[in-house]
Amino acid sequence: IGAIGGNDNGVTSLNPDPNKFSFFIAKGLTDGGGGTGSGVLQAVEKCVDEGAKIISMSLGGGGFSTTTNETFSGYYEEEGVLLIAAAGNDGNSAYNYPASYGSVMSVAAVDSNKNKASFSQFNDQVEIAGPGVSIQSTIPGNKYASWSGTSMAAPHVAGVAALVWSHFPNCSNKQIREALIASAQDLGADGCDHDYGFGLVDAKGAYDFLSEKGCNFPTGDTQGGCYQCVECTSSPTSSPTVPPTTSSPTPCAGKTFHLKLKIDSYGGETSWKVTRQHNNNVNIVKSGSGYASNSVVHVEECIPNDACTFEIFDSHGDGLCCGFGRGSYQVWVDGVEKGSGGSFGSSDIVSLCSTMPTPSPTLAPFVTPTAGPNAGPTTAPSSAPTPLLTQAPAMPTAPTPNPAPIMPTTQPPSPPVSCLSIKVDISTDTYPEETDWTISDKTGNVVASGGGYTDKMTRYIQDVCLEIERIYTFSISDTYGDGICCEYYGSGSYKLYLGETAFIEGGHFFSSNQHMFLLVDQDTVLIDHGTVSGINQLGHF
Repeated sequence: IGAIGGNDNGVTSLNPDPNKFSFFIAKGLTDGGGGTGSGVLQAVEKCVDEGAKIISMSLGGGGFSTTTNETFSGYYEEEGVLLIAAAGNDGNSAYNYPASYGSVMSVAAVDSNKNKASFSQFNDQVEIAGPGVSIQSTIPGNKYASWSGTSMAAPHVAGVAALVWSHFPNCSNKQIREALIASAQDLGADGCDHDYGFGLVDAKGAYDFLSEKGCNFPTGDTQGGCYQCVECTSSPTSSPTVPPTTSSPTPCAGKTFHLKLKIDSYGGETSWKVTRQHNNNVNIVKSGSGYASNSVVHVEECIPNDACTFEIFDSHGDGLCCGFGRGSYQVWVDGVEKGSGGSFGSSDIVSLCSTMPTPSPTLAPFVTPTAGPNAGPTTAPSSAPTPLLTQAPAMPTAPTPNPAPIMPTTQPPSPPVSCLSIKVDISTDTYPEETDWTISDKTGNVVASGGGYTDKMTRYIQDVCLEIERIYTFSISDTYGDGICCEYYGSGSYKLYLGETAFIEGGHFFSSNQHMFLLVDQDTVLIDHGTVSGINQLGHF
């Protein structure tokens, strides 16, 4: 963002003139790279109190928080602060926060060939892209290293924003944001797309945009992602993340059911129904089918209070994702999300009548991928690497799988206080006997394992008690070498849960996959994402 340079050593930055900017650095995470949402909020608040106009956050984690959303919205709408955050490094379509709040610019990562980085998140809240692969950066010990991650891309966008704003100080934060995305270099599909947002950030393009328009043009509503830019002619590729919350013209005597469907490449295979049980009979109250391929469908209906089951079907048996398109579904009742998915077999079920409270998010930090140390300096601008704080999405409140999950035949003993229960959730593909997994400690001793599965397209759930403050490696293998998802043999998956939070998940691999993690306490697990596919690129936590 602001390395001064000029000493023929190391890297420079997008803003080498210290007379045109000032830094305020607030610490929201611990030395180990972990933390809480409240800690991050306190750091952001301190930056605002010190007069910051641009806040760059190379971190993310947890689910949607109304409090955090309202706080960030206040800083953006009322304090005139431009908020920028890393989209996330899990390489999937999950929403990472704070990047996916409407008041925050979500930044994807591209490589030197302007291709999306494999680890970069992709969804309709991605707004812009920046350089994020093999970026030279400072590290402790007066050294340089090559780092990769959306954590590296976000400060590039923040640096461009600061540079452009210094030339147009009378513009608002909203106008700077609009200038950045309206002038971005379009990459990928025409217009805004989920991989790159509006495209690669372009400092000269943004400068030219404001030179022509000045600072008097109107800006659109704050929605984020592909819905943000009123100056852009492209249409978003899907509907907004959060469903409409307005009520139907006719008051609903029951509860409001909202379904968002993103259809895959074979729309004719998808159907769904909502049912109620009455007098020992199952009655269909709502249903749908016959959708166009690769379309986005919203359904909002008033359903009876005792309509408790949503079921979605794929007649071919390969779900909505990910062999033939990246389809998905999301279900809400009275504005509360009840379940979501896409990677299933012939069917999936969501309960619409659960009264169980949703647990508070458990934050699980991870560090960004790295390409290994490199002492040779380059001229690529960068900020110091900041770990990402992440949490996989929480499990749906009370989904009922189909078929029902196969639980252990005997109840495990009550764990001692020195260990915590980890839930291993395996959904088999059409060749279950090919799959097995282990959890081993740092010395290589296997402390838990699973396999010998016999039922295809079935969930197997196993509770494992692991000692805290230990490093473990979860390894999953497929003897045929095609993983458990998502080509022609079903959409299997694996997930590891701490409480109700999935901190490791996957399914698309070849012969094997590995994840290293450190179980800290009942609220925290550190994940080394560099150990995927058995390659420990980081070498430490």
